Amino acid sequence: MGYHTSNAAYAYDMRAAAPAPRPAAPAPAPEARPRFDVYTGAGREADQVVSPVFTHVVKVFCVLAALIFVIGLARVGLASLTAAELNANATTSNELSTARDQTGDLEVMRSVYGADSRIRDLAEDTLGMVEPKDTITLDLSDTAAASADAATGAADGATAAAQ
Repeated sequence: MGYHTSNAAYAYDMRAAAPAPRPAAPAPAPEARPRFDVYTGAGREADQVVSPVFTHVVKVFCVLAALIFVIGLARVGLASLTAAELNANATTSNELSTARDQTGDLEVMRSVYGADSRIRDLAEDTLGMVEPKDTITLDLSDTAAASADAATGAADGATAAAQ
């Protein structure tokens, strides 16, 4: 009693007779394949020639692309130089306006500190100076003119003697 569906069933069933070997199935006949010939070389692709017009168009395209690239680089360079100059001009303008403001402040300070009344008050209060009661004014303009005329006359005399 056993199941005779597999070889393992026969191996465990001691009472059963071994099954008769099956006849081997004949080997399948090889299918007919289409003939495939291998040719050396490039084949049909080697016979195709690239059109000279196509190569010319590709070259022109490459030259135009390079030209556009160079023009773009030049524009970027000019734009950056322009921006740098504008920044420098703005900086100079700011420095100039700051200097003008400082000049105005310094002129106000000079007028305040250089006023005669302030100097007179400082001289009287701090240094203890007083105004003089009598003043003498010397006019040296006549003496300076006379000495200049004398110097000119001496130079003319020396020139006449040399001749």
